[in-house]
Amino acid sequence: MRAQAAINETEILYERAFDEHWAAVFKFLLAWTNDWPAAEDLTQEAFVRLWRNRGRLDWSQPVLPWLLVAGRRLATDRFRALRRRVLGAPQHSPLDDDLHDRWLDVQAAMAALSGLERTSVVLNLIYGSSTAEVAELLDTTPGAIRAAIARAREKLEAAR
Repeated sequence: MRAQAAINETEILYERAFDEHWAAVFKFLLAWTNDWPAAEDLTQEAFVRLWRNRGRLDWSQPVLPWLLVAGRRLATDRFRALRRRVLGAPQHSPLDDDLHDRWLDVQAAMAALSGLERTSVVLNLIYGSSTAEVAELLDTTPGAIRAAIARAREKLEAAR
């Protein structure tokens, strides 16, 4: 009987997490991918992973950071798969090569950022979320987000 109650409680906590965080995870992944259907799929997959891990999670801790990390990892896997397909393309025009080189420069610059810096830049500077919104989403302070964005800007400027 007690095990059944724990299962029901976990299901309720999962449903609450879904209701409270689906939109935030979707917006984050939309900003990360700039692809609406992909963001929907990745959000769904992040919640599938949450469901699969529901028995191992500490539900007394905020679940949104866990979902954002899971979503970011899923998006990264998606980008890697796309890159493998693109780099396997047989022909490139000179314009494609120039664009590809610039993309590699941006990719290298973004890779030099910490996870907090990269996420803050994407959500604040690209998606347009306020530092307070980003801080709430990432369970930190607006000051930490402002500092992360400032560090990211310095690193990105240095990479130019």
